[in-house]
Amino acid sequence: MLLAGALAIAATAASSSRVRRGLTARRAIAVATSAGDAIPWWQRLTRQKTEKGVGIWCEKLNMTTWFEDGPEGKATPATILVVKKGGNIITGKKWPEKHGYYAITVGYDRYVPEEWEAKGGRAKALAKLAANDLPPLKKEREFRVRPQDWEKWNIGDKVKISDLFKEGDAVDIRGRTKGKGFCGAIKAHGHRRGPMTHGSKHHRRYGSVGMSATPSRVFPFKKMATWVGDKMTVQKRLKILKVMDQIDEDNMPETIIVVKGSVPGYIAHFEAGGSYLNMTHAVNTADGRYKRDPVWLYYVKRGDETDPYVPIRGQAWTWKTVWGRDIRWYKQEEKKYWPDGFPGYDHSEDPFYDGCDEKKAIKAPEW
Repeated sequence: MLLAGALAIAATAASSSRVRRGLTARRAIAVATSAGDAIPWWQRLTRQKTEKGVGIWCEKLNMTTWFEDGPEGKATPATILVVKKGGNIITGKKWPEKHGYYAITVGYDRYVPEEWEAKGGRAKALAKLAANDLPPLKKEREFRVRPQDWEKWNIGDKVKISDLFKEGDAVDIRGRTKGKGFCGAIKAHGHRRGPMTHGSKHHRRYGSVGMSATPSRVFPFKKMATWVGDKMTVQKRLKILKVMDQIDEDNMPETIIVVKGSVPGYIAHFEAGGSYLNMTHAVNTADGRYKRDPVWLYYVKRGDETDPYVPIRGQAWTWKTVWGRDIRWYKQEEKKYWPDGFPGYDHSEDPFYDGCDEKKAIKAPEW
């Protein structure tokens, strides 16, 4: 009887729609019918991102010195990146109705698979490439794109570097940094050493960490000796100094790119080449181009010599939230009680109302 009563109480608690404090119910994945419905509103609030567009794979060759205005000009450090023969190939596509977002997968570096790759996850990746009549590729990466960019690419297309990147463009380069092993706090975090003279015995060692009585413990995130390097990082907004594409010569790469500054990874010490890198266009979060939401310009620059399609910073109705709620939710609740608009306000330029003047409330074009 006790067991039956316990099971009944458990069943009643499970069937109750009441959610305990601190717990969040797991939401089911809904089938999307359009690009705007692909991402639910609770993800749109917290994941504000911008599509970087189709990127490429490249390799770090070496560092060099670049003279901007000839041999007598200013000398700046630069990095030489190369793309091998065969280049970057489109290996896959994703779309909201099936995957929840628009994306393009780019593969790089053809090779001959070894025997151990005939089993496991690597075998599945190679079989997927073979099904699309593509050669085995060492590297693959997915890039989020806009819908109009998604339609331009097909599986098997070769990415032409000079069509994507021009001299003077700002790019983000992602790669894995050099591994430096287990280092002390001085090298890892820039801590200062102790005195070296006058009988001091505290030179490079760490010293007191958690004390005895107060607080008698080590606080989280304490900067101590740790492993340094060997992690993914992104160098942002690097300037392209030179692009040499479609090089048709023996013992030469297909493309050479020179960027200003340094990038993560090793240079080409060995025959295998340098570190693999991903290059994408730098994201400008101030241009009003956000994921999947229609961008309305609430205030625009008006005049004969001004471009009304240039968003004013902070005034684009894209990811606007009020107290953690989507602004569109507030407008929906407002329309329930005031269908013609909140009293005392001019809604002729409000893009959330159907009767707004399209010439005053301009819908931004698709970037």
